[in-house]
Amino acid sequence: METTGRRDITATAEETSSVELSHNLTTVTTEIKAYQSIGGQAIFEIGRRLKWVKENDLAHGEFGKWLESINIKSRQAQRFIKIANEFSNTTTSSYLGMNVLYEIATMPSDERDKPQKLDSGEIKKPDEMTVRELRETKRKLAAVCSDNQKKQDQLSLADKKAQALKMQVEQLQQRKPDVQQVEVEPADYQNLKQDNQALNTTIRQSEDEIKRYKHLIADSQAELKRLGDLELNKELSTKQIKDLQAKSVNLENKIQRQEEQLERVKELSSFTKQASEEMDKLTVILSRLDITVVPDGAPLILNLTEIADKAESFAANLHDQIADPVPLD
Repeated sequence: METTGRRDITATAEETSSVELSHNLTTVTTEIKAYQSIGGQAIFEIGRRLKWVKENDLAHGEFGKWLESINIKSRQAQRFIKIANEFSNTTTSSYLGMNVLYEIATMPSDERDKPQKLDSGEIKKPDEMTVRELRETKRKLAAVCSDNQKKQDQLSLADKKAQALKMQVEQLQQRKPDVQQVEVEPADYQNLKQDNQALNTTIRQSEDEIKRYKHLIADSQAELKRLGDLELNKELSTKQIKDLQAKSVNLENKIQRQEEQLERVKELSSFTKQASEEMDKLTVILSRLDITVVPDGAPLILNLTEIADKAESFAANLHDQIADPVPLD
């Protein structure tokens, strides 16, 4: 029953796609709202009409305001149009959701119907994948893409990006000298600063502890020497000497572990400082860059998405370790 329903909707969509669209904005608006109420199967028709309104300037230069009046964001409208462009000759849009369709639409066209192997070992076609699996597949395709045509596409994309950035630089250079750029302090800057101070305190305490252990070792060695002299005079048993020797060895092992932990603490202190500085730099760069000039499928967007996913996982693990630390043996 479900398959039959999908085919009926698909057939209806194919029939309506050949109908000439109205030049009356009110009519187009009403049609879009009707398709919004249908669900995922109407995504193609919504995108087709959004493209029609934009290309024919039915909103008379007020396309953005018109989108607001029908509760569609500009970035969402771009996705609708992208899906309509990419799937105009297929029936894929009749049964998949918006996010999945957009991820497939931004894949290389010759990879959209091919089975792909996932990290889990499963083999699926794109229209069988989840959004996360599609993003995983797109990252892999971007990583292994090596043919000349795709390299040329990347060079072209880089050139467009360079031109956009060049225009941004020129605009910045043309700003009036009295315009001040406010550098944004990261939200966790003060926390990192406090953590760094705490690490420095720990380092000083560890150094004091090491000094104390060294004094204890020196005292033990002096006691061993004294007892050794007494052994010559038969005034101390062999067991007492062995106990003190074991105590000395235990103290030497403990000071070695303390010195190793101190080195780790120093390394962590240095790294957190560097990480904080790099975070500041990244924040400033992002605050000065209009991210909308970078296409959604660009390697930069994929890399930033992967960094954000890793950062989210790392932050969760770090919070768990700080909240419930496990001491080393």
